[in-house]
Amino acid sequence: MTRRLAPVLAFGLALGPAACAGRLHLPGYVHPVEESSASFNSLGRTVRVDAYVPEGKGQRHPAAIVLHGSGGLHLLVGDDVQRYAEALASRGVAAYVVHYFDATGTFAAGLATEAREYWHWVRVVRDAVAWVRERPEVRASHVGLFGLSLGSYVAVGAAATEPHVSRMVLLGAGLEPGVADSARHLPPTLLLHGTKDDVVTLAEEDTLSQLLRKRRAIVVLHHYAGEGHDFGTDAAVDAVERSARFLSEGSVGTLLEVLRRSDTRATPRDTPPPSIP
Repeated sequence: MTRRLAPVLAFGLALGPAACAGRLHLPGYVHPVEESSASFNSLGRTVRVDAYVPEGKGQRHPAAIVLHGSGGLHLLVGDDVQRYAEALASRGVAAYVVHYFDATGTFAAGLATEAREYWHWVRVVRDAVAWVRERPEVRASHVGLFGLSLGSYVAVGAAATEPHVSRMVLLGAGLEPGVADSARHLPPTLLLHGTKDDVVTLAEEDTLSQLLRKRRAIVVLHHYAGEGHDFGTDAAVDAVERSARFLSEGSVGTLLEVLRRSDTRATPRDTPPPSIP
């Protein structure tokens, strides 16, 4: 397996040179964003959280737990994750960047570290779901996961064992060995991938897509022609727009109607339930 082995410094360019120069410039910001820091305990350690919440006291928002890639979150890398989170919040989705490496003392992860710590990270994300659901600014029934690269692999493991995950948005995703055996709950999932991704290949995404369909989850695919593992600015902005719509829609029926009006490909359940728990 060779996925997610791009050099650590390459992660600092994760959204391309233009995007790294500042935040993602979406046309017409809808919500001013409040930024803050918080933390929760998991596996006996303190896990930091960077919160990006649409302004508005007394309002409850759909939420996304944003999970970084194997480069971690530190001075060398991580700005891409923060920009995605801020951009989601500007579109009405409260976004929480969880430093899940904190619980295992990980700086950056190769395959050996991933094999050793994967299920620990899954536990951290499950604890993060419980923590976010209790936030006063969050709709407890609308807590999704937004994963990039390794973060998308961890998101799948968490959603497979945590029934309170309402949606998943996964960029550059595949399936971790062993997850299929434990997958009891898989929520509606949006898969976004570059056609020239040579870190996590489209074949790896297809393996995940097959599991999602086998578990009768709604699967939405969108492939960005010519994009690699790290999206350029235009693709990243489009990904945020798609993600915010996907994470915000309440009922499965409404979600399917939105998807029918889009140019993505959806595989719905044969008989969708009236709402997502």
